[in-house]
Amino acid sequence: MDWCRKAVIPVAIDMRTFILAENAKGNFVEVESYSPFTEHDHFDLTNFNPKDGNDLRYVRAVFRAMIDRGYRLPGSRIKFIKAYEASKLTGERDLVDLPVKRGLSSSAAISVATAGALHVLANGFGEELKEIDFLKRMADIAYTAERKILQVNCGQMDQYASGLGNVLYMDCSTEPARPTFLRPRIDLPLVIGDTGQTKDTPIILAWLGNRFTDREAQFIEGMNEIVKIVEEAKKELSREDPSLEKIGELMNLNQHYLKNYLKISGDCPVSPSKLDDLIEASVNAGALGAKLSGSGGGGAMVALCKPEDIPRVVEAIRKAGGDAFVTGVAKEGLSLKAITR
Repeated sequence: MDWCRKAVIPVAIDMRTFILAENAKGNFVEVESYSPFTEHDHFDLTNFNPKDGNDLRYVRAVFRAMIDRGYRLPGSRIKFIKAYEASKLTGERDLVDLPVKRGLSSSAAISVATAGALHVLANGFGEELKEIDFLKRMADIAYTAERKILQVNCGQMDQYASGLGNVLYMDCSTEPARPTFLRPRIDLPLVIGDTGQTKDTPIILAWLGNRFTDREAQFIEGMNEIVKIVEEAKKELSREDPSLEKIGELMNLNQHYLKNYLKISGDCPVSPSKLDDLIEASVNAGALGAKLSGSGGGGAMVALCKPEDIPRVVEAIRKAGGDAFVTGVAKEGLSLKAITR
């Protein structure tokens, strides 16, 4: 609902995108990634097309957004690495890679991480890195890169969730958005179900955008009902003793409108998927609530569970043909560290 300029409640999960960044001489940027995605990009800061670079175009777009805001960026070397490599470099354990192209905001995570790294390359490590306003600024730069430079029909939710972490209530009626930390006083045990199906988010969002612009009656009705669900969920998550069961009920109701009104679930006309199979399997196995993640049409779903039901839900998702990841709420969003190699 963020791209419709409505309020949303994003939950940041404890899965991450990791990059290494360092200064380089001259005005050239080298970007390395890993298969099956575009593995290399190279461009001159004085003259580059921010829309080139295939999968790595998000990096280019962040460079453009920051230059446009007055940053004087140096030449640099940027490398995307896996969690096990990041663990070796930082000494941190239990790091988990964020799956890409699965409706889990990987493009936003790439963009926010790149913005934060470039800020440090240009300005060094300072006290501002711990401030909420800095994290909001990096999220807004990432949104500018995706929406206004790459012209992806996304909203602001993904970038702010990646940048700030936690559970947020976001008023997306303005730019920049206005996020508020909800910080519920209960754990939110989550299981991510991955269909294994890649998705073309820009195509799905363009199709949804056209239906929104045309004011399609069924779409508008579903949108309005989801807006009500968001406000009800905000009330519940803000209580002294929020109920997991109530939150699960609201997730299930949300999924009802996503499937039957917005039509972005299993039988999505522009991108059919196995999402409904994984969602149904999760609920039947005891999940309190389950819904698709992101724009649907493939990718992932998320289930809210009682801790004791997690093993059954994981098994059910796998039997239904998906992969399952147990996770929870990330207490920290963008994290920047100096690495000595």
